[in-house]
Amino acid sequence: MFGPVVPTPYDLRFSLLGIPVRVSPWFWLMSAILGWSAIELGLQFLLLWVLAVFISILVHEFGHALTARAFGYPPRVLLYQFGGLAMYTPDHKYALWKSLLTVAAGPFAGILLGGAVLILTLTLRTQKIEMTDEAAMFLSDMLYINFFWSAMNLLPVLPLDGGQMSRDLLLMVTPRRGMQFALIISAVVGAGIAIWALTSQQLYIAILFGSMAGGSIQELQRRRQMY
Repeated sequence: MFGPVVPTPYDLRFSLLGIPVRVSPWFWLMSAILGWSAIELGLQFLLLWVLAVFISILVHEFGHALTARAFGYPPRVLLYQFGGLAMYTPDHKYALWKSLLTVAAGPFAGILLGGAVLILTLTLRTQKIEMTDEAAMFLSDMLYINFFWSAMNLLPVLPLDGGQMSRDLLLMVTPRRGMQFALIISAVVGAGIAIWALTSQQLYIAILFGSMAGGSIQELQRRRQMY
């Protein structure tokens, strides 16, 4: 939906658990823009925000990637300006239930990470262990990303994970019209979130969900012209 991410000489490349990872420089820039208000507290707080985004999205994408690999599909991971992608090539044996589990594994990994951070935070508070302002903010950022962002990602809007899960479930129930229903739900929910975000002065969220709703509407129109 957002077009190809062209490799650059400034990409960060590494391998983790045998899975190749590429991080576009646009990922760092967009992460910094999203957390720019932290600069008022000091540069270190902005850098910690970017680190929290990096760790959280990487864990999320590895949820997808490791599940795909368990099903026999070698994955690779990309972090870019719109978040992350776990890419692999399905074959004719790739059933809908495998797709559903692979998609669901990403949010599940993020929520597990958020739960671990929450337990750590509560333990530190219960034991009355003092934290630096930086440590407290980092834990807060991790909780926000892994719970709030995960909740948004589970909305039934394509191509978010929630939209893909909605699509797979509807295709299981009604293979002939499942994709059409998924696109309609995606367009309606995406447009609703975009309108809410505009009224709440959340410009980035409005643009993101507006573009996704627009993409769903375009795909609906294309399919109607074909059939």
